[in-house]
Amino acid sequence: MGLAMSILSVSSSWPWPYAASGLICQEEDIMQHAQSRTRSRRWIGRGALVAVAGAAVFGISPVLPALAATWSSPVALPGSCGSSVAVSQAGAMAAGGTFTASDGTTHVQVCTSTNGKTWQATDLGPGGNTPSSGHRIAVAVTPAGQTVAVWGYWPCSTCTAVVEAAVHPAGGSWGAPVTLSTGLGLAESDGGLVISTDGAGNVIAGWSTNPGDVTDAVLLAGSSSWRPATTLSIEADQGQAHSLSLAVSPDGGAVITFNGGLNNLWAVSGTVTGGFSAPVMLASGAGSNHYNPIGTSQVALSNAGQASVAWTVAGGHTEALTRSPSGTWSGPTVLSSLPSSSVSTAIDGAGNAIAVFGSSYSWHLAGGSWQTPASLPSGSSGGLAVADPAGTFVYADTTGNAFTFTAGATSFGTGSGSHTSLGDLKIVPGQAVLLAANAVSAEPVS
Repeated sequence: MGLAMSILSVSSSWPWPYAASGLICQEEDIMQHAQSRTRSRRWIGRGALVAVAGAAVFGISPVLPALAATWSSPVALPGSCGSSVAVSQAGAMAAGGTFTASDGTTHVQVCTSTNGKTWQATDLGPGGNTPSSGHRIAVAVTPAGQTVAVWGYWPCSTCTAVVEAAVHPAGGSWGAPVTLSTGLGLAESDGGLVISTDGAGNVIAGWSTNPGDVTDAVLLAGSSSWRPATTLSIEADQGQAHSLSLAVSPDGGAVITFNGGLNNLWAVSGTVTGGFSAPVMLASGAGSNHYNPIGTSQVALSNAGQASVAWTVAGGHTEALTRSPSGTWSGPTVLSSLPSSSVSTAIDGAGNAIAVFGSSYSWHLAGGSWQTPASLPSGSSGGLAVADPAGTFVYADTTGNAFTFTAGATSFGTGSGSHTSLGDLKIVPGQAVLLAANAVSAEPVS
């Protein structure tokens, strides 16, 4: 019954661009699609309620439905912005990437749009050539439409790598880049830079500083200056931090996970504006190659404080964890005795979570435990998963083929079709945004 209720849950008002991350060809079409999706979802919800009840009578495990995909046609971006995407609930969007300038240096480029229909590309100057993996540039869009970009920059082989950021106010133009840190760890930051925003418009960015300390900086809403960078973990205590993941909830809650020494999994929890508690070790990297900074994790966070984590270490295993609203972490559940090339997780407002790894996925429905892994749709592997508070989940595989479904779905339905290569995926109440092959598609969600 709890599952059926989560399927029926539809929110009419959400104050924040819930990230976890459209494009609109014609406003009338989008409104019609959204109305159609809302009607369809309510019908599916009622049908699911009857189906679940009937299945309970006959002792049959119900096949839970997928939602029909209604993605817009991809819109090519005007610049090389195919690495990271962000969207606000009001529809403002940004995408970031890099390109090679005429002098052979790597430059940062960000494409912005106020409505998802018309875009402008801006060259922010040299940068985006470090770290060696993950996002070298990451973007966020606040509820007010402010775009913030953060990137790594290694000027020369004998220079110190730095973290830089730039801000584009809503209705304004890009400000000059500022330096957030002069000690970006080149190897330690493998896995990329992270950035997100809360419902009030406060922005947080995270990275690993040499010799391997988790570091963050905050740009308060309405401010033009970043707070000084803060050290969240210490290499001498938690080991060399790498492969950071960041999740921020609408009310400002935040969690950062990272792999530390011996590739153990750690987390720091707190708020965007209030700081973080001491690191907590979530799982052991036993069985992995302890002498190389390997492994990756992803964390998702609901407004109620529930969290889910999927993680893996090369030479080790793939596991998933959850956190209760009170902040208590569960023990790790082994989803596979083998490592995965990538992992992803998403959680909705009711606490239903999904973990995606390799060519498999597993559900953790609210109040339950991680279920036996099942196979992703034929031909799909890797990729990203996102969810909105109302319970819409979207999964996009490495080719950019995206599927939309509800919590507990055992069928993902028909996908959007391959878009060659996946760049990024985000969701907010009202729409999901897919970045693939330097083009953006959007789907209205209820």
